[in-house]
Amino acid sequence: MCLVALVSFILAWKFPLFWLVFIWSLWAMSRQVRTTYYYQHTTYQPPPPRTEPPPRRHTLYDLLEVSPNASPEVIKAAYRQLALKYHPDKQPDARSRQQAEERMKRINAAYDILSDPARRAEYDRRLREGLT
Repeated sequence: MCLVALVSFILAWKFPLFWLVFIWSLWAMSRQVRTTYYYQHTTYQPPPPRTEPPPRRHTLYDLLEVSPNASPEVIKAAYRQLALKYHPDKQPDARSRQQAEERMKRINAAYDILSDPARRAEYDRRLREGLT
């Protein structure tokens, strides 16, 4: 805007119409919000450090990849699907066979608890209380 005022002031000596432009530019500059750059006068403050989200608990439901309110049929189907996928006899080499065996032990333990209604109710109660 300052440049417009300067150019119109120079041209106003030759062309009288530019006096209007010059007066308008002065008025417009007076109406502008004054911007001050406060960041030049303040010290730099780094952003606060990132906080990691709390570690997510791995529940038996997560292990079987089902919802906590899944029906027994869904739990059984998920168990069978995971048993086919992670069965040690289906693994190609010894290392993956050993990992699959460990995973199958955990899957079997989870299915044992979640397939029995009384044990599942006790597990859900302990899960709600934060004991597990």
